Amino acid sequence: MQYYVVDTTVGPQKVMHFDTYPEVVNCLEGMSIRRYGQTRKQRMILLEEVGHGEDDRQAVNFVRAMAEAFNIGIVREGNLMRCDITAVALYQKPEYGN
Repeated sequence: MQYYVVDTTVGPQKVMHFDTYPEVVNCLEGMSIRRYGQTRKQRMILLEEVGHGEDDRQAVNFVRAMAEAFNIGIVREGNLMRCDITAVALYQKPEYGN
């Protein structure tokens, strides 16, 4: 399973592919700094103040908040499919199948 992020915070927009969920989170942290001038922690403090939940170890709320501003999803059969990658990452275990 590959994840993708369309980075519009740099010159011409760029589609980046990642093999793991933590790689996506690291990329989004950099995009947050470029887009909002805020680290992940600063961004989550702001989002908590306006009613979003706290951030957690898996960065679920952070990733979902960033998905509102950026195109994020998975690569399936060569196509980009926008979706909730936090749910996809949760169910990427052998017992759930493909």
